[in-house]
Amino acid sequence: MKFSKKIHEHFKNRFAVNKKVFVLVIIATSMMSFKTNLNTLSNEINSGNIQVNVNGIDSKKGQIVFMLFNTDEGFPKEVNKAYKKGYVKQFSKSTSYTFENVPHGTYAVVIFHDENNDGEIESNFIGMPKERVGASNLTKRSKPNFKKCAIELNGVEKVIDVVFII
Repeated sequence: MKFSKKIHEHFKNRFAVNKKVFVLVIIATSMMSFKTNLNTLSNEINSGNIQVNVNGIDSKKGQIVFMLFNTDEGFPKEVNKAYKKGYVKQFSKSTSYTFENVPHGTYAVVIFHDENNDGEIESNFIGMPKERVGASNLTKRSKPNFKKCAIELNGVEKVIDVVFII
């Protein structure tokens, strides 16, 4: 009888310890999940999407390159200095690209029709683009600068239309 009682006590104590561990694991998991959800919510509140629409594409060759700059460094020609880039390879007379999960702030957009698929804006001997280009807030031929082309993202989504100026 004593042996049976000892076994009973052993399992009773072990169950009590396991029950406490189980409860602690549940609480810890819930807290980590809550923190992850808060971080995700915080990122969603402080970021959004920028949708760029372009019309007037006159050739189906190549690709349309979308560049998002967050500073004037490299703007508008240095593709490798863009904050984010997007490529659309199948298009008709119009297309669009969405930059997703962009932190709120000031940006400028440049697009170009990269007909030879080299990923660069081709220029002539005086620096004028050979390929069709456009930038946010520009509607006529002029030299783009970051300040003139700046747009603000401060919500869930910003939709802009960009036209080719060359």
